[in-house]
Amino acid sequence: MGAMPEEIFLISSKIENKEIVSIGNREYISGKLCGVKVVTVFSRWGKVASAQTATTLITKFNVDKIIFTGVAGGADRTLDIGDVVISRDLIQHDMDASPIPAFAKFEIPLLGITHFKADPELIRMAESAAYYFLDTVNTQDIPLTILDHYQITRPKIVIGTIATGDEFIADKLKIAELRTQIPGLQCIEMEGASVAQVCHEHLIPFVVIRAISDKADSTAIHDFPNFVKHIVSHYSLGIVSGILANFTKD
Repeated sequence: MGAMPEEIFLISSKIENKEIVSIGNREYISGKLCGVKVVTVFSRWGKVASAQTATTLITKFNVDKIIFTGVAGGADRTLDIGDVVISRDLIQHDMDASPIPAFAKFEIPLLGITHFKADPELIRMAESAAYYFLDTVNTQDIPLTILDHYQITRPKIVIGTIATGDEFIADKLKIAELRTQIPGLQCIEMEGASVAQVCHEHLIPFVVIRAISDKADSTAIHDFPNFVKHIVSHYSLGIVSGILANFTKD
């Protein structure tokens, strides 16, 4: 899954024996990637759109794992553009039923959960695949001129907390507030924790992989679509392909 078509277009282009099914204004592309049966889909932005898409993948296509890939704004001050964050857990930063005494801030009512934990084995696979891809990124399809343009030299990989909300955050005070409220926060995005909640309720292993595109403040890069197209699409294909190398081919 990806929230933007540019995030997954290279993955989709490599799928063999494609079959395309349209459901709910989304095109689900199934076939084989790296010899593994897959379904890829552009979910659209936001929690509702991504939750709907994840539910369809599980209930209509019977997927047994979900990988979400794309961009995020950095929350940890040590992260730079081009770094990779892999989810250890995810939280919905705009969920707050705490005025009702029974609920803590960020807790999902009736589930009793604030943090949805990603699958440990998928985390391990994603980390290994990301290290391999980034170690060889200069020999991939990303020209050095493009990497230099975004000042990407030695991208880092971190595993940690990702926060999700229906808000594109570009405010230093807001990101500072979230860092205070959510210990270990690495990055901010708009889909991951809603996908995580759907996977939790359906007992489906998942992992979210995000490339840092900005600092979640007023310094966001101005050519965002080009960054996604020329950098993130290659990250997505390289890392997802590395994960699939661990699965049984059929």
